[in-house]
Amino acid sequence: MIFARTAADAAPSRFARRTPEGAAIWRTDFFGPPPSPVDSGSVDPGSAGGPEFVEPKPGEIRPPQAFLVEQEPGATVHAHFHYVDQFQVVVGGSGRIGKHVLTPIMVHFAGANTPYGPILPSDQGLSYFTLRASADTTGAQFMPAARARRRPAPWRYELAPPVTSTEEALSGRQKVEIEQVLSGDGGLTVLMFRLPPGGSVNTPPPSAGSGQSLLVTAGSIFHGGSVCGRLSALFIPPDSPTLELTAGTGGADVLLLQFPKAGG
Repeated sequence: MIFARTAADAAPSRFARRTPEGAAIWRTDFFGPPPSPVDSGSVDPGSAGGPEFVEPKPGEIRPPQAFLVEQEPGATVHAHFHYVDQFQVVVGGSGRIGKHVLTPIMVHFAGANTPYGPILPSDQGLSYFTLRASADTTGAQFMPAARARRRPAPWRYELAPPVTSTEEALSGRQKVEIEQVLSGDGGLTVLMFRLPPGGSVNTPPPSAGSGQSLLVTAGSIFHGGSVCGRLSALFIPPDSPTLELTAGTGGADVLLLQFPKAGG
């Protein structure tokens, strides 16, 4: 089953939480179970933490997650980790993660139990998607308070340089272009598909990794009889066949993010 949701369909789920600094962090859930409790304690590094994470049973397949986070100026997401692999894709504003500057369109990958952050928005605010192949509903595990809850795992963090994606560049495109954004062990791959109006391309086999998230960063594509416009999110499970992406009448930029295989 391929998961897909447009920004317009997801918009009613948008809500805000307040950080200890008093600024708002907005979240819009696209698909998958809620990634954390909805109260403001889930963005407070001094809170006791969310529910305990339970590892999947052998053969258990948990649903993917896709959600959009918008940090207002002054709203800090303090250093933390999660119990599953995830990608984050900057789609608006600017800021910093640790010592690194963030601008659209930038991708970073954090392995399970790898601490990262803090994430600091600029005066423009900062917007980014979080994408996971397997759900984690326990929320951010803030450091150093959650150090004892961190589970043994290889440290893995990768940050790709920014790639351009603008509506203005779409209409004059004449052919399909595929840009390698990031690659790593275990099948970790990030590609940017640049499609001319009406152009088509097949995704790589999802079985090369643990599934693939797709994010439309400009233009639109057709899927399941519907138009998926900018900031539509999709997920292709690893046991699915390749997916044909067809751009709408204005062309499309589509980011593909392939999760590494377990232990990769």
